[in-house]
Amino acid sequence: MTNCEHNIVFKGVNSISQDLLLNILEANFKMYLDWAFLNIGGWFDASINTSTLYGINQHSKLLPVHDPSYQDGRVWQGIRKDWVWETDITFNSSSPLPISSVVVGSNTINKSDNFSINYPLGRIIFNTPINIASNVNLNYSYRFVQTHRSSESPWFNVLQYSSLNTSNADIKLNDDGEWSIGGHHRIQMPCIIIEPLSRSRSRPYEIGNSLLWLEQDIAFYILAENKNDRNKLLDILRLQQDATLQLFDTNELAQNDNYPLDYNGDIKNNMIMYPDIVSTYPWRKCFIKNISLFEIDSPVPNLHQGMVRATLEIIST
Repeated sequence: MTNCEHNIVFKGVNSISQDLLLNILEANFKMYLDWAFLNIGGWFDASINTSTLYGINQHSKLLPVHDPSYQDGRVWQGIRKDWVWETDITFNSSSPLPISSVVVGSNTINKSDNFSINYPLGRIIFNTPINIASNVNLNYSYRFVQTHRSSESPWFNVLQYSSLNTSNADIKLNDDGEWSIGGHHRIQMPCIIIEPLSRSRSRPYEIGNSLLWLEQDIAFYILAENKNDRNKLLDILRLQQDATLQLFDTNELAQNDNYPLDYNGDIKNNMIMYPDIVSTYPWRKCFIKNISLFEIDSPVPNLHQGMVRATLEIIST
């Protein structure tokens, strides 16, 4: 009879900075949902000289932001955050608007060496300050549905109502982009928050190796300002029953510095899109099953919520 070899280090972990199952699932489902929603037309265009349904400002207008990290006049933001950076998207012969220049007054300023873009926060950062009284406009597209990873949420978040209304009282001054709550903490609706749940189990996959058959529950919390949007998102996610996703390896993607956005939220040169990420950095396959809907209610007249709960099957080492 031989003694089993004992472990003196962790099994299956190479580094404390390594992403493991739960973080990989969050990152994958965020990128998957962002890409999938765009492919069914889930964006709006903010075009210069296009009127809005209501509000004093066109959605193309950018407003100055007082950010202590920059000189006043350098940071300008849109009414909606989470601008579309993906390319190769076409729906009904339309594509999201690419950002290549900003119009300041009657002058067009090209991006090259003049400004950078923070797509998640919906901001333009000029290399040199401009007058905060300037009239700044931009052609861009923003997502209809914003998705958030629960593990990357700041220590507090605040729901922002009527975020499409450019005369929203949540702006301190009508001609000032200083929202009463910072962009890092604003949740604009409709939105989906992705969170792995505490229900999980594993069992041996087959005799003769260490493969495990993992089952992990995951929740998608939906918040919307009307029942139509909430119900639509609930049904879209419910229809993913029995779908199979190819997960990508977030560790290898990071080691190769191939995330499409840099640490400032701007796109990198030669960025690759979600389908190429999945094919270039494959990890495990994920089978979605047992989708159920919970907590569908409207606690206040302009807040409608629901939760989609699913079980994911993954074969893992």
